[in-house]
Amino acid sequence: MSNLTRKLTKPKNMFFTLFFIANALSSATILNAADYIPLNDHQKKAIANGESIIRELDTAGKKGRTFEAIGLVNASRAKVVEVLKDYKKYPEFMPNVSGIEIVEQVGNEAVLNYTLTLPLGKIKKYRLRIAGRELTDKITLLEWHLEKWPGLKTAETISDTTGYWRVEEKGENISLVLYHVYTDPGPVPFGLGWIVDVLSKKSVPDVLLQTKRRAEKLSGNQ
Repeated sequence: MSNLTRKLTKPKNMFFTLFFIANALSSATILNAADYIPLNDHQKKAIANGESIIRELDTAGKKGRTFEAIGLVNASRAKVVEVLKDYKKYPEFMPNVSGIEIVEQVGNEAVLNYTLTLPLGKIKKYRLRIAGRELTDKITLLEWHLEKWPGLKTAETISDTTGYWRVEEKGENISLVLYHVYTDPGPVPFGLGWIVDVLSKKSVPDVLLQTKRRAEKLSGNQ
């Protein structure tokens, strides 16, 4: 496992932030990735100092790659979730997303057609089913998995992607946000290996950063 940190803006009320990082996170019992965010002491301090944690996870023999981005957002849990569920606005701030079509949306579940525009004019399309649920009265989870988009050729789409957003309320206008994503782009033509990184490692930090900026802007906390 490799670990990277990337600087974000420092959260407000640093004393409070240090307090909850040191206590709430270090003392919790690990149940699974969605119930708890395992962090070592170095990572806790980095997050408390306004940095994001970017890490690659073992894929247990699967072909793709799994990454996580974790950081604090100076916005309420409700505001972060509102931003994440405003799917039509994704092209305005989500990296590489140039189009979103809502195929269906019922309650907390939606089916979306994504269009990504990558460097050199490369286009990738895929369909996701996204479902939201409340883990507790302070934690919201948005999970997704790939669904078949009839009519797409193999070269036009990706082989697989799954993941989730975990948004935890840590105080007034403070949320701990985790973005977890597994991506298998499928067959990549010779000379286009960079597509793998663009769809995973390179995009993950920016997805969290742009989501953070949008939620904080809409909350008046930028």
